[in-house]
Parts: sequence; C-alpha cells; structure tokens
Amino acid sequence: MKNSPTTVRIRYSQGNGIISVSEHALLAPIWTRLNLAVRNKGFEHRPTRGELSLSWLNTLDLIREFGSKSNQISLNFRFCPDDSQTSTLIREFAAQIRQTREQRNQLCRTFSANDINSKLNEKGFTGQELFDFQLRDLSHLLSLSNGANFSVPGAGKTTVTFALHILTRKIGHHFIVVAPKSAFQAWINIVSECMSNDASENGAEPFTLLVGHKQETKTALNSGATRFLVSYDMSIRLQSVIANHFSTFPTHLVLDESHRMKAGWHSQRGAFFLKVAHLPVRRDILSGTPMPQASTDIQSQLDFLWPGHGYGLDISTGKPPREILGNLYVRTTKSELNLPPVKREFIDITMNDGQLALYSIVRNEFIRQYSSKIKTGLNDGQFLRARRSVMRLLQLSINPTLALSSMANDNMKIDSAVIDQVLDEGHSAKMAAVMDLVYELVESGEKCVIWTIFTDTIRSFASSLADLNPVCIHGGVNSGSPDEPESREGRIRLFHEDSDCSVLIANPATAGEGISLHTVCHNAIYADRSYVSTHYLQSIDRIHRLGLAPDVETCVYIFRSKAPPAIGSIDMSVGHRLEEKIRNMQILLDDPDLHKIALDEEESADPLDYDLDLKDIMNLIAELEGTALQPQTVIHG
Repeated sequence: MKNSPTTVRIRYSQGNGIISVSEHALLAPIWTRLNLAVRNKGFEHRPTRGELSLSWLNTLDLIREFGSKSNQISLNFRFCPDDSQTSTLIREFAAQIRQTREQRNQLCRTFSANDINSKLNEKGFTGQELFDFQLRDLSHLLSLSNGANFSVPGAGKTTVTFALHILTRKIGHHFIVVAPKSAFQAWINIVSECMSNDASENGAEPFTLLVGHKQETKTALNSGATRFLVSYDMSIRLQSVIANHFSTFPTHLVLDESHRMKAGWHSQRGAFFLKVAHLPVRRDILSGTPMPQASTDIQSQLDFLWPGHGYGLDISTGKPPREILGNLYVRTTKSELNLPPVKREFIDITMNDGQLALYSIVRNEFIRQYSSKIKTGLNDGQFLRARRSVMRLLQLSINPTLALSSMANDNMKIDSAVIDQVLDEGHSAKMAAVMDLVYELVESGEKCVIWTIFTDTIRSFASSLADLNPVCIHGGVNSGSPDEPESREGRIRLFHEDSDCSVLIANPATAGEGISLHTVCHNAIYADRSYVSTHYLQSIDRIHRLGLAPDVETCVYIFRSKAPPAIGSIDMSVGHRLEEKIRNMQILLDDPDLHKIALDEEESADPLDYDLDLKDIMNLIAELEGTALQPQTVIHG
C-alpha cells in the first residue's frame, strides 16, 4: 500500500517564503530534492530542521519547478499553502505563468493605433503626437501584463511609458519611477509636455520627488499624490518604506535604465528590487542596453519582471536571451527613427617615447603578476588589483603625466629618466591630436563633445581649451535647476544657448544618460573608452537621436594609442571587447544599427571602470602578449 503524500507547507511572510515539513517527513524524497535544489541554484536561505526560509522569488522558483501534477505524483507529495494570503499569491502566480507563456509565444494585440489615440485624447494626453513606432510599441506593451522596452536611447521610451501609465492607470493606483538622477528632468518634463492642464482624473499631476529621509518619504507617499520619482541610490536608503508602500498601495513600478540592477542579488539595488518584485501590480523596465557586459546581465531584469518564472535561470544555463523572451519585449531601432547614419572615424596616434616606455613598464609588470594566475583564477583581492592595473594602462594611454601622479604610492620601480621624459613631453600625442581636432571643428563653426573616462583628464582638457569656454560634466557636478550655472543642467543649458561655449567635456558614466545634445552638437570625440558598452552606445545617442534633422551628419571620432605589436594596445583590447558585447546585444535585439557599430569595430585597422570583468582582463593580457586573435575580414555579398 502506497504511503500517504508528504505535505510540504508554504507560507508567505514579509517578502520571504517559508517551506516546511513535519518531523516524520525529513527523509522524504521531496524534502531531499528541495534542499538539493536550493543549494545547487545558490539561493540564499536559512535552513533549520524541517524548514527552509528564503526569498519569495526563490520560493516561487521552487513551486514552479516541483509543483506540476506529475512531479507531485512521482515524488508522492503535495504543496499546501498555510493561509489564505499564501494561497492567493500562489494562485495568482500560477495564472501569471500561464498568461506569460501564452504571450511569449503569440501576442494578442487588441489595441489599434486609432483606439490608443482616442483613449489618450479622452484622458487629456494632447501635448504630443506619438510616432507610428511608438504607437506600435505601446500597443504591444498594453497586451502584456509586465513589459520590457529595449528601444534605443532617443526613441521616446519615457513618452511611451508615460502613455502606458495613462492608459493602464486606475483610481487609487500609484505610479513610481526609479531612475538615475540624470533622467529626472525628462520625467518631470513629460507631464507638462503631454498632458493638458485640465486633464481628467488629475492627469496633469506632477511627479513628487522622494529625496528626503524616511519620515519625509512616508509623508509624501501618504499625501494624496500618486506619481513619484526616486533615484536608485535613494530607493536603497528608503527600502523599508518603499517596500511597505508596495504592500499597501497598488503600484505600477518602472525601472528606468534597468541595467543598473544587473548585478541582481550581488548588489543592494538588485537584491531589493528582486525581493519586492512580486508586490507591484505592474512592472516595466526600460533600457536601450539591457546586457552591456554579457547575456547574464539581463538575468536579474527578467527575474524582476517575471519573478519565479525561471527566465533568469534559463539565461544562466546558456539559453539564448532572444529565445527566452519571445514577444515579451519591444525594441525600436535606430533605422526605424529614419536618422541619417553615423560617420565613425578611428584615429590612431603613436605614443611619445616617454609615454611608450612608461606604458611598457606597467604593461610588463601587469603580465608578470597576472598572466599565469589568470589561468587558475584570481581571488577577490587579486581581481581588484588587476582591475586597478587595467585602469592605470587606460590612463597611460591618454594622460601619462596624471598616471605618474597616481602611481606615486605604488611600489613599482621606475627609472627617473623615464619619469623626466614623460614630464618633458607634457600632453600625450593623443591628447594633443584631440585638441587639434577640437580647434579645427570650432573654427568651422561646429560644437563638439569630448568623452573621457577620467575626471583628471576632463580637467586637463578644460584647462588647455579654456579659450573655447568649455563646460565639464563628471561625477563631482551635482544635478540642479537649469537656472543654476554650476549645476549639471545649468552647464548643459550653457552649452546649448551660448554661442561662445563650443565644447562640452564629459565622462560617459555620468553624462551618457538623460541629456540631449543633438540640436546643437553633431561631433563626438572619444579621447578614450572603457570596456562598458553602455557608456559608449549611450554617449553616442546624446547627439544621434529622434528629432535630428535629415540633412545633418553626425560624426564620431575614436582616438586610439598606437603601440608596437610586441607591446600591444589597450585601446585595441577595448575595441575587441566592445565589439563582442555589442554583437551579443545585436543578436538579442535583432538591431541592424548594432550590427553596423560592431562591424565598424571589426573592420577598423589595428592600431575606471569597475564594471570590468574577467574576460576583459584575459583579452587584455592576450592583446599585450601579442596572442590575441585578429578580427576576421567580413565580406559582404
């Protein structure tokens, strides 16, 4: 006679799940399998005798994996919710699983462009007329319970998402946008740009900024306002207040630049949003670069959108992201914006003698320390030191005198003659060539933006180009009102409006998002680049975006330091890795513009970043050792 099924109890408790069995079921097959699955998947958990406590997201993962009827029969057990709240959450989860699977395979669009325009007009959305591709994306997103908008920067993701909010909004529901501070102004402006002042249902309500301490935030959230804007960093400081709010008020939650949570459980911001993912009534993510480093970058974003569905786990096992996503996202490409193509020019500059000598010394020390260790793996301390060494090589490629200053505390022995030579040379040949191009462009009546990853190099350029009245943006420049001259927004306004201000010098990590320069500037100069594809792609999109006149030529100049083959160029290593990362995104998003950018990197002649990963360092070592594979020539038929 078959034993009675083992009862596996499940209870939801404050964002966590508690799975338990009775004392006599500790040796049951299902309990062994559940414990093994938790360990194999690397789920953070607190095991006690007969009980597993883990995040609700991971609890749903286990329910999905083991909860099928066939599994419960074969393993002779049954899941049993402990209370009505848990039972309701599991029923809703099962319904979402079925719905999402259907939507992934075949999307049922029930909203025509005419229907959307009509409904938006009824609600007072009259300030902007949506483009055809925006209406298409909006119709697609309206057909999904949660959505991902991976359209290129400048395609109007903010407008589409705000229109989505207007059409899905219900009385008593709240709308919370989490965004980088650089994107705040765009969200603040969108209300006045789109909504009439007399819009029904308080449709013209402005965003309330959540920027204070916990009590101020509680007061704001309970003030009767329904639209809120908060930064990623502030959301971490306020996570208990915000999580409680999600539990109390039906909320539509949007993560703008969602790749910022790509580290998932390994970062505070990622862990917080994964933990509360099941609470909002709708979730949307926005990112033009959803996987800036590798396909696994999208894993946590999918787990946020569809908690417990297993899509992130599928990514981690190597399944192609596009195969997993199916119809669950929208993407407007550059070609759909009908923008004139970008002209890219790679400019290779030979290093000065002193610079080359210093670069070679640091390069040799880097290889000595890490070439053999990389094959067996680096511990955390070695990995951090390796990344710091890579940053040193990147800095030496553009600004060796400043690199010398930062090397003062290192124990590396450098011949004084080399130091004297570097100091005598002053600006590197690459910096001098960048400034020559800047003067040439300005003399012809053009404005330009110089991109560099180092704050000290920004200051060096600003000092040397002082006669051109440049403005600078880096991490030390605070956001503020456009009327404040020293704020980020005030400096951008000056660049737009002052004909004597011809140059913007910026760090793409801090200025690559949330600003538009395309109406006044059509030249981007890269003095150096990091290994982060997001910084490169999004900084280009500051001057190449929707609204650009059809007869305007957008020019991108990429400066690289040239070194002998035996030494190798770190700029070439950066180019190789950017090409690989952009190519991976192109495959996911089926974007011809990304194909063109990757192809430009492939076909170009040989010549800080704490997002640097192990593959970047391995590629750099291969490049410096002269063992890197050269890009294959692509022949088009």
